[in-house]
Amino acid sequence: MAGKDINISLDGIWKALSTPVIALVEEAALRRASGERPALDLRVHAGGVDAIRMHGREPETLLSIAGRPQQALREIAPRLQPGMGSAVALSLAADQSISQRLVLPQQPDDVLRAIVRNKVEGLAPWPLAQCLWGMRAEPIAGDPQHTAVTVAVVSRALLDDLSATLRQAGAEVKALAVELPDGGAVDIELGSGDVRREARARAVHRARMAAAAAAVLFGLGLFSIYRTSAEASRMEDESAALLASLRPNGASEGETPLVAAANRLQQARRDRLSAIDVVNELSKLLPDDVHLVSLELDGDQLTIKGQGSGVPGLIQILEASPDFQGVNFAAATELDQNSNSDAFSLIATLEKAPPPEAAP
Repeated sequence: MAGKDINISLDGIWKALSTPVIALVEEAALRRASGERPALDLRVHAGGVDAIRMHGREPETLLSIAGRPQQALREIAPRLQPGMGSAVALSLAADQSISQRLVLPQQPDDVLRAIVRNKVEGLAPWPLAQCLWGMRAEPIAGDPQHTAVTVAVVSRALLDDLSATLRQAGAEVKALAVELPDGGAVDIELGSGDVRREARARAVHRARMAAAAAAVLFGLGLFSIYRTSAEASRMEDESAALLASLRPNGASEGETPLVAAANRLQQARRDRLSAIDVVNELSKLLPDDVHLVSLELDGDQLTIKGQGSGVPGLIQILEASPDFQGVNFAAATELDQNSNSDAFSLIATLEKAPPPEAAP
């Protein structure tokens, strides 16, 4: 906003709102699509299949069949079918999948997924269209700039073969995971691409509606500031007229305590910038990559909240203005992972308004 008047537009508010809104809707859609993991887990490994039912956090092995995974599953499914229900989860052992640990720069989740997707085909012996994959991101102790990402890839043909066997027994695979050598697991998102695309289409519509509502509310806020400023100006004029009528010949000698208090109130208002002047000054000072969320003016104390980059430099920018002093952080700056920008809160004291220029 440096050197420019405040410009309220649907396009500007859309850019600020679209990323977090779309990410939120996508995440909610994936959670609804995945649902709770079925209680029955069929763990497939090179030596056979184990049927495990979860009781809370405690696994109970119901049955184990040795042999090649496809053949073992054909034997185990009919024996479990009466109490199995229609939803099962598959857990593939490390020997049935490909996994690798990557160290990547710290990025939002959607950016990490795009990076990993480009690496999947190089990790697996199958074409990308024949791969199902998932990832698990974890922070690295002592290294906030990077993230450890474990990638697991399985063959779509293997899943289709196992799913067909289960379907003959009246069951459907509702969840898929890969067990890692370290005892952890990586969830494989079934159909997540379609879910994300549908969620993004819904999110675009909702985010545009939110941007339009935000534009209306922001416009009403500026109108309220203008109206408050006009009302304050009118009160100042009335106070000046009242003081002129109470003070004989404009002299201050012999003034009553009431008149003295009125004089001090009027002088304080004259010494301080008006609210509209504060908004105009901020619009000239703040960089283009910083946008405001709220302003709060209490006497000569100003609180500014917003988002953007280069936040530490804002203190020097505001301090360089003759209208602000004592600029400091009101709270710790936080990184917004969705928009990859810093959320900040600053406080400042308004300088006295410059004296009016003498008439020639």
